[in-house]
Amino acid sequence: MRLAAPRQLMVLLGGRAAFRGTLLLANVVLLAVWSSGDYAGYAQAMGGAAFLTPLASIGIEKCALKLIPRARHTVGLLVGVFVALAGLLLVIAIAVLAGVLLFGHNGPWLLGGLAGLYAIGIGGNQVLVGLSRAIGRPGRDVANHLVLATGLACWTGAAATGHASPTVFLALCLTNVSVLNVVLLTRLRPSFAGLRRRVLVHVAVGTSLLMAIPDVVAGVSMSLLFVTLSVSGAQAESTGLYMASVASGTLLNAFGYLLRVLQPGVSQALHQRDLSAAYERLSRWLRLLLLAGIPYVAAVSCAAALLLRPLGGLGVVVLYVACVPIIFAVGSASYLMENATPLALRVTAAGAVVSLAAVVVLAAVVVPWAGALGAVGVLAVGALVHAAVLLRWLRPRRTLSPHPVAKESLS
Repeated sequence: MRLAAPRQLMVLLGGRAAFRGTLLLANVVLLAVWSSGDYAGYAQAMGGAAFLTPLASIGIEKCALKLIPRARHTVGLLVGVFVALAGLLLVIAIAVLAGVLLFGHNGPWLLGGLAGLYAIGIGGNQVLVGLSRAIGRPGRDVANHLVLATGLACWTGAAATGHASPTVFLALCLTNVSVLNVVLLTRLRPSFAGLRRRVLVHVAVGTSLLMAIPDVVAGVSMSLLFVTLSVSGAQAESTGLYMASVASGTLLNAFGYLLRVLQPGVSQALHQRDLSAAYERLSRWLRLLLLAGIPYVAAVSCAAALLLRPLGGLGVVVLYVACVPIIFAVGSASYLMENATPLALRVTAAGAVVSLAAVVVLAAVVVPWAGALGAVGVLAVGALVHAAVLLRWLRPRRTLSPHPVAKESLS
């Protein structure tokens, strides 16, 4: 998809903003109308299921927006491969959800199951709208998010009038996204002939897996923090952390969506060109980010521990929003690396894995005594660790040509 005009960009952003804004307002209303126990259980279920959304998409949307603009004669074949991959991931995500509910879930099974299925449905939904944009049908993306926003507003109204408990609310949301996914899939009319081309499947699947790792790491990190809060006896603080993730997620998702909309043009611009100058600028940017970001995160975390703890969940939201610029900056650097060369893509995936290891260690140490405020600080430090890995690779300036197999398979 080529971005035709600023007007089209504004329409696309408006559709996503309507859904994200409605989601934020809906959670404010739900927090007010449900009991503290009901909302805490809902927040725990939704937060614990956060990793299932990227797991259900495994980078397919990003991969499609990277590869389809570079393709000349294999667009239809690629769409079929991506849809087949999404179907396989649907089965895997449901199996993982079943395992979590059976062996590791410590809350109501029905609520946790509905939250997990809804998270999986949202992941599949983003794959389908991404494919629609990639083939030049952006209007479907806008309509999809307007319908999601309208349904969410209706179900929130039902909860406000006492006609929808958390379980009923999630069941209605799940129904809404499931119907939309069926409609979007029908409109794509995928052909699966591309599955017979081994090289095409290898490139599509391999690139999707690598591009998914940062998103999966982000989801797993968030879910891990909710689990740590629960295990450490601070489940009540899940409300503040979930509200913080929803509030900041409105900004982060808007930013991420803007990058996805622009990705076809960025992918083409970075394809088959000398990237030495770009890598040098990115290296300088990451050095500046680490020099400023490390003391910044330390300062806001200490200030939060002293000043924001009496504010409860609102204090967690304030700290999370304060850390958003760090997450924006690291996400931007990772985005450029993902759309550059295959080796750069592998490096940013490795950086995400290293950041997850840092989050695991820090969560075990910090969250039990610092609660949700500490969880936010852990996320910010994880982002800085990712940036440090990227900088270490970039320091010796590298010029890398696109992978020859990828060029051949997409021609």
